[in-house]
Amino acid sequence: MEMVALTTLCIGSALGLRFKVFVLLPAILVGVSVTTAWALAQGATIGSIAALNVIGATCLQFGYLGGAVLWSLTSARRFGGTKNSQPARPFAP
Repeated sequence: MEMVALTTLCIGSALGLRFKVFVLLPAILVGVSVTTAWALAQGATIGSIAALNVIGATCLQFGYLGGAVLWSLTSARRFGGTKNSQPARPFAP
């Protein structure tokens, strides 16, 4: 189980660094298919297959979230503004 969790966490973070959120549904479907086939080849029970699929999908989403946060932090520093941009003025009624 730990290997599935760590693998999907890494895949999710790679997807979060590169793609938009719409890639999650196809990635989850592919992950569930691959995990189910792998578990059936190992002779796992239905309960353990369901647990592996839930853990895999959850770790994929957490990894995506971590990758997206990391991307936004690095891109915010990289695109801090232009030479001519002015700092925002405080709101005064």
